[in-house]
Amino acid sequence: MTINFILPFAGNKPIGGFKIVYEYANRLAEKGHIVNLIHPSYTFKESALNNTKYFLRYYQRKLDKSYNPDGWFQLDPKVNSLWIREISNDNVPDGDVLIATAWRTVTCSQNLERSKGEKFYFIQHHETWNGPEDEVNATWKMPFKKIVISGWLKDIADSMGEKAYYVPNAFDFSEFGIDVLPENRDRNKVMMLYNDLEFKGSEYGLQAFKKLKADFPELEITLFGVPQKPDGLPGWMKYYQTPERLLLRKLYNDSSVFLSPSLAEGFPLPPAEAMMCGAALACTDIGGHREYARDNETAILFKPKDSDEVVNALKKLLSDDESRIRLAYKGNEFIKQFTWEKAVNNFEKVLESNE
Repeated sequence: MTINFILPFAGNKPIGGFKIVYEYANRLAEKGHIVNLIHPSYTFKESALNNTKYFLRYYQRKLDKSYNPDGWFQLDPKVNSLWIREISNDNVPDGDVLIATAWRTVTCSQNLERSKGEKFYFIQHHETWNGPEDEVNATWKMPFKKIVISGWLKDIADSMGEKAYYVPNAFDFSEFGIDVLPENRDRNKVMMLYNDLEFKGSEYGLQAFKKLKADFPELEITLFGVPQKPDGLPGWMKYYQTPERLLLRKLYNDSSVFLSPSLAEGFPLPPAEAMMCGAALACTDIGGHREYARDNETAILFKPKDSDEVVNALKKLLSDDESRIRLAYKGNEFIKQFTWEKAVNNFEKVLESNE
């Protein structure tokens, strides 16, 4: 098959949803498919100023190829990575399958000719954080075959009367793993992904850390993320901006607990990567986390939007080594079911299905 993935923009920054698409691209190419990754300069026309900015950026990225994920992900040379001005019949190559990967790419792809491929919608989140709810929901009802990455997203599709194929995310177990046994770690070291988007809930984590410091004076926090270092961090909170993968593995292995205070997630990667590396997980009780977080079995769950809930969850792990170590090992064992071999085979079957 010739498979066209339509991304929403350039892939120069590490984003979980892009990583999953790039992994599928590599692995489908390995199976002999022709794979095109199509990155548009823009998907929606905006203000005259922004359109001018995107126009100039289009030529800049076309020259220096900075639309590619070279700084954080290695694409297989067999994968064709394309940079286009906009999503149109002239710019998208012909194919057997066309896969829109975000709500805006669905809207822009809906009128593409059949020669561009049978239309699929790879749903990695309910993207109301990134667009008006009515417009986002409208894309779920468009005549695309839907593939969802988590059970809660399938529930949304079912509630709309839309058929959706459930293919959960997967992980590369050569990339992350246990190098330091959980029982040999400093109990006072906690790690969290920092993101300045409100729905990521980072502020609740930062508030909780400051409250915890009084009861746990030896507490050390490791933060990492794509944005600039947040202002006003105390010295006992370290921040790593876009750490490369080997360093990220070391940071996971140096932490006894990983915190994920997100308010909404499709199927988040960093908490699972931390589990792969043997950190005990404390996370919000939301749909995306429930793919692998089982309360008091593989993680400690707590209500979103409440820093006191975060404090209570972390106290359970910081003050009870036996529970922390048990959860770390249980979580590590549970996450091992999410293999790429299984995911790619199931994804390929959906693409080849005549249903």
